[in-house]
Amino acid sequence: MDETIFNFRKELQGLGYSKNAVDNYPKYAQNLLNYSKENPQKITDNHIKNYYHYLQTKISKRSKKPLSESHIYSQLLAIKLYFEYLERTRTIKQNPYNLRIKQPTKKERLVFTQEEIKTLYQNCNNLLETIVLHLCYGCGLRRTEVILLDIKDINFEQKLLFIRKGKGKKRRVIPLTESIVKDLKNYNNQIEIYRTDKVQNFLINTQSTAITGNTIYTTFKRILKRTNNLDHQNYCLHSLRHSIATHLLENEMSIEMVRDFLGHSQLVTTQIYTRINFLKMKLQ
Repeated sequence: MDETIFNFRKELQGLGYSKNAVDNYPKYAQNLLNYSKENPQKITDNHIKNYYHYLQTKISKRSKKPLSESHIYSQLLAIKLYFEYLERTRTIKQNPYNLRIKQPTKKERLVFTQEEIKTLYQNCNNLLETIVLHLCYGCGLRRTEVILLDIKDINFEQKLLFIRKGKGKKRRVIPLTESIVKDLKNYNNQIEIYRTDKVQNFLINTQSTAITGNTIYTTFKRILKRTNNLDHQNYCLHSLRHSIATHLLENEMSIEMVRDFLGHSQLVTTQIYTRINFLKMKLQ
């Protein structure tokens, strides 16, 4: 890894970027250097344009499809920030980044109905699949929050789950239902023998390592594929979080309480769900 990439990562950490950005943005910048086979001082705008065209034709190893517009945009944003950092620290004389790429329009937020959520639960084949639904729907956690969830973050007696490393470093407390507590306890009892002093993540595998975000995603997709009446291509893991927010509002929870449940910094972020709920009611 180029030394500037390492320093760029430290800069992102110092500025308070999310864990996802800190982990991925330096990789995206390094990928450009690897592709161009040049050091940062010799990168030109043509190198960046050629890399952009390469990304447009690249096939994802996971989905076997071309990279999404949003993923390409994230890669280019990382490269842009990287060269701005190099220019600011006078590592390069001139910033070669010249691309002007429009931010992709966000797709419509698809939500499951409450009946569809019941069907998803019915199609779970093992306890891990149920736990993924509990955490991503029942608790409304983001994927990163699920990965970082520690065994000591769950208080089984008081039926509370603590998010200590939420987006924007926000902390929150989530109340748990009796059935979720029961399943979390059962999962913990089954997996406890694989937990070590070094690995205290709640979700771990039989190799005593933390379950990855990709495993969580593929677990959800497996459940979805078994649910015949749902188009699994259109839903993503985050749809579960969108769904619980909408269902809480449908059940007359105040928007302020939903904001706190989701861990949003601003109420305006939560208000999108009032619009989703309104549109659903109009269609009924």
